[in-house]
Amino acid sequence: MVLLVIGSAVALKAVIPPERGMPPSLVREESMLVDPKTELSNAKGIGVEVGTFIENFHSLSLRQRIFNAEGFYWLEWPRELQDLMVAQGITPLQLVEITNLVNASSAQIEPDTVAPVQKPADRFYQLFRYSANLYIPMVDLRRSPFEKLVLPVVLEVSPEGFSHQEANVVLVPDSNKKNSQVGSGAYINGYDIDTVRSVSSRHSYGTNWGFDQGDLDFSRLSTELVMKGDPFSSFVTWILPLMIVMLIVLLAPLLDGELGEIRLAIPSTALLTLIFLQQTYKAELPLLSYLTFLDFLYAYSYIVSVVLFVLFLWRSNAYAGSPDQHKGEALKMINRVDRVFQLSAFTGFFVVAAVAWSAW
Repeated sequence: MVLLVIGSAVALKAVIPPERGMPPSLVREESMLVDPKTELSNAKGIGVEVGTFIENFHSLSLRQRIFNAEGFYWLEWPRELQDLMVAQGITPLQLVEITNLVNASSAQIEPDTVAPVQKPADRFYQLFRYSANLYIPMVDLRRSPFEKLVLPVVLEVSPEGFSHQEANVVLVPDSNKKNSQVGSGAYINGYDIDTVRSVSSRHSYGTNWGFDQGDLDFSRLSTELVMKGDPFSSFVTWILPLMIVMLIVLLAPLLDGELGEIRLAIPSTALLTLIFLQQTYKAELPLLSYLTFLDFLYAYSYIVSVVLFVLFLWRSNAYAGSPDQHKGEALKMINRVDRVFQLSAFTGFFVVAAVAWSAW
């Protein structure tokens, strides 16, 4: 049984790949995190201040990796960029786009005013209201059911002439730290807002779109709401039922060795219950290329239940095949093996949980 615990931990390490994803030769699109101030100073960029206010989040679907969002975003830019936009016939609505739209035709993005508002210091400003169905680029459920969800609204410079290689238009977060970024309706059932952050990056699509030019990089700014569930609620909903089933399994060896049929029924019933519990849990998640933290606990529980069933078969046959004068000794041996199994399986549950948690 000790070998079972060690083997489970080693196997757990083996099935966790250090890196996932497609080979670089197949996927070249990438985003590189940058410091917008450095982008402006080193490359003589043109800064566009971007502010966001997320009024409402709803209709989250982890299986489809989508959610609905409503809110506002605003842009503020200098005269230099305004002249470039007028020269190229680009409106502020065309300057920046929301890139994680699920269906652009159904999204509503409307400017608050017909023309940009001129502000002091020869700067220009325009406010936009949006209502859109957005997708979640990255869903990290490795520590599920104690995961954190990152729900982003991704804004990116759109015109090719304003790329990093051309005019180097850089999106920078609104400098007014007093502005609220989240409204009272921005919440998802079952999750609380942990943090709100702005992430600046330079996005390369890895293609020249059929033109005889190099790859173009575009400035990107993501407003990300980091959501997390209540740990106690997640424990009671998902971990506690599993632990109760496993507690019944681990208490089964306490039954007298003569009760072979009853002993055999417990691990088989536990297996069916575990399968039902895991399928209920997986029904809320998308298809994943890796096992979650809770999946590893279920996998270990399956192993323990199957091993216990095999041991009960052996013990029943060993007891039934013993001569009457040696049945007492056979019972002592069976009880001794039972104690070793209980202690090893109980310890192994926490070892596997610790290894699975630390590995992610």
